[in-house]
Amino acid sequence: MSIHLSQGRASILAVSLAALLAACSGSTAGAPSTAAASTSGSAAAAVPASASVGGATDAAAPVSGGDAGTACSIVTSAAVSTATGFVVATSSGAAGICTFQNADSSQYLTVQVYGSQADMALMLQAEPGGEHIAGLGDDAFWSSLGGMLFVRKGDHGMTFLDPDLGASSLTDTSGRDALVTLARTALPNL
Repeated sequence: MSIHLSQGRASILAVSLAALLAACSGSTAGAPSTAAASTSGSAAAAVPASASVGGATDAAAPVSGGDAGTACSIVTSAAVSTATGFVVATSSGAAGICTFQNADSSQYLTVQVYGSQADMALMLQAEPGGEHIAGLGDDAFWSSLGGMLFVRKGDHGMTFLDPDLGASSLTDTSGRDALVTLARTALPNL
């Protein structure tokens, strides 16, 4: 593996972790900070639960800053369940990030939306280390290292992050393919 690829993958992992930490703290770089309620030691529990998913409809998380409503309503819980293989029990969001989580807090998918080229600058810098996905939005790439798919459409973008869907081998594309299918359903809502 070349040094450039390793640095690219490290950048993608760093961006993924930053997005996850932002989801837990309720803020993103450059966005207003939002207080997050925490009643347990789980990182996902640090994001306020706002929509319990048990029925046929998906409720968007209340907007507490940024594009949280967009992030939680860009895909349905049913579509997330199909892509990830787990049943979504809750969805919650703040500042343009939404987490769809199973009752087992270790299973989750994080969605982040970007409203401008400046907002997605770090993702665009990480792109050379990822695998280009042709025919998805205006630009898209996948990183199996973090189970992350980034999609850009015009000046808007979105990231789907599910560490469990990262490929365990170079030939396993099932996680990537599942998130690509999910992104295709989300694109009209971006």
